[in-house]
Amino acid sequence: MSPRELPPPGAVEKILIWHQGALGDLLLAGPALLALRHHYPQARITALGQPHFWALLTPTLSLEAVWNSAAALWSPLFLADSPLPPSLQERLGGMQLALVFGPQPHPTLLARLAQAGISQVQWLPSWPEDGPEAVGAFLAGHLERLGVTGLQEPFRLLLGEDWRDQAPILPEPGPFLAVAPGSGHPCKNWPLSHYYEVTRTLAWEQGLQVIWLAGPAEAPFLPYLKGLAAAQGHLLLADLPLTGVAAVLARCRLYLGGDSGLTHLAAAVGVPGVLALFGPTDPRVWAPKGEGVRVLQAPCRKAPCASGREITCPEPRCLENLAPGLVLKTATALWQRG
Repeated sequence: MSPRELPPPGAVEKILIWHQGALGDLLLAGPALLALRHHYPQARITALGQPHFWALLTPTLSLEAVWNSAAALWSPLFLADSPLPPSLQERLGGMQLALVFGPQPHPTLLARLAQAGISQVQWLPSWPEDGPEAVGAFLAGHLERLGVTGLQEPFRLLLGEDWRDQAPILPEPGPFLAVAPGSGHPCKNWPLSHYYEVTRTLAWEQGLQVIWLAGPAEAPFLPYLKGLAAAQGHLLLADLPLTGVAAVLARCRLYLGGDSGLTHLAAAVGVPGVLALFGPTDPRVWAPKGEGVRVLQAPCRKAPCASGREITCPEPRCLENLAPGLVLKTATALWQRG
């Protein structure tokens, strides 16, 4: 067995997967994570990262447990010269394989996981450093080199049985259009005035019931959204648990949003039409995949201009110039096609 090849399925009973990325990053890794689950069908998998993100993947990956990477318990793994506490060694005991996703390898962390008794520890880059390769294809290539065959079918999340209980009852009869105008960076946001124009027309002309989704990313303009929704008779859902958001999205026929985690979530739960609006970031790398996904990119000669995950443009002018008329036309075509 070569140093980079993962152990065979029969040699692995317990696996630790460490991924602390944002929601979109974790969902982009979904196909790779599912390929690992298929490669080790009998293994007990524990996920380590942000629990509210990993909760979305628990039914799909049949996770045994989810641990919070922000807990103080894990801090000794980053300190090379301190002894490992017995409680940490006990927690990690019995793991045969640890897979650590991150933008850069952390030699101390990897060495300390091995010191804790994990037989094989492997770092996997979360996304490509250079070039326009899609994250999914990039990770699939790394797994192929480790002896794990990638999956060809589109990635879909299985919804938990209790997820609908965490979402409000939607007004009948629908059909529903979900809109998530925020993201992790203001330069990735299409102007709210444009969203207003497009959603109003879709509601009037296509009979769609509009659901605005608001979480931490929308907090700065939540009062505006409340007024907008009230004036138009739209539904505003704020600060739902992500599993509840997934249950809402699963009932929607159309979705509109930017380069954000909720856009990836909409594609992952199988919304028939997902329209993703991209500006400084490269959709060839970061866009969700799926038959019903359409991407519109800002009409700027410099776009995409982000360097990896770093957005350096001072103002989001590129998205301001993405015309509402074009978005409306594309969204209407997506709706009528579905």
